[in-house]
Parts: sequence; structure tokens; C-alpha cells
Amino acid sequence: MEFVRPLEPILIIDDVKEIRDYLNQILTELGYEDILESVDFSSAKPVIDEKSPNVIFLDVDLPDSDGTDILEFINITYPHAHVVMCSGHNSFENVQNTWELGAKGFIAKPFNAKKVDTVMKRLELIE
Repeated sequence: MEFVRPLEPILIIDDVKEIRDYLNQILTELGYEDILESVDFSSAKPVIDEKSPNVIFLDVDLPDSDGTDILEFINITYPHAHVVMCSGHNSFENVQNTWELGAKGFIAKPFNAKKVDTVMKRLELIE
């Protein structure tokens, strides 16, 4: 019998390859295996439709759209998905705004394995 993690698949949407690679590495080290990546929302939409990720790490600043607009779209269209916003702009207003829009977590860049692990454990409690 195969063990299925309730938080997988996980989708990382970030236009910076190094950020995607680092987050993927952290998640892999935490034991997650089904990790998908997209560089922007245009490329993420078909992945979300096909794979229906349970957790989406979403950069606030993407070249093709604003992360908060994407957050609202995901919450309406895919209400099962847990969106974790990622940003280098971690002002109180920015964090509060993403919470009000329905984000289930916020990770300030640069992040580390401990921050990612804490967010994932919190999401497991929601499941």
C-alpha cells in the first residue's frame, strides 16, 4: 500500500529559477515527492487544471500578473488548494492583505527549511 501525503501535489509558481530550485530542494528534503513548478501564472494554469495541487507556493510579484489577483482566482476556482504566498516584501500590510484574500500562509524571502517546514506542518493541521 502506497502512503499518500494529503498535501501533495505541491506547485511552486515563481519566475526566479533559483527560488524554485531551492524551495523544491527543501520540500524534497522534508520528504515531499510530487512537486511541480511554473515560471508564471500562464504556465501554471494548465498545471493546476491537470494536477489539482493541494499546496501552491505563489510569488507575489510575477511578470505576467499580480500574485494577489492569482490568489483570488485560485480561491474561487480551486477552493481546496492551500496557497502560501512568497515575497521579499514582507511588510505588515502586504502579509495582512494576503491573509485577508485567503492565503493559508506567508513566507518571506529569503526563506529557509525551518520556515517552510513550519508552514507545511500548519497546513497539515488544516487538512
